[in-house]
Amino acid sequence: MTVKLRVSGDPEEIEVMLKVLGVVFDFTGSGRIFPNYGSAGVRVYLTARIPWAGERDQPRRGDGPR
Repeated sequence: MTVKLRVSGDPEEIEVMLKVLGVVFDFTGSGRIFPNYGSAGVRVYLTARIPWAGERDQPRRGDGPR
């Protein structure tokens, strides 16, 4: 299962957030940073994949990283 993400905010905060999310998700994409138009900050477009998503049909509530 993959999901496309747009992360927007302060560049330093985005870097921290992606490190935190990287514990659970595998990211693909360029990771290229774009300036936000009409507001402060920057944005990054990525594709996130749950590494264990193919191991069973659907995750159960309360499941965490393996």
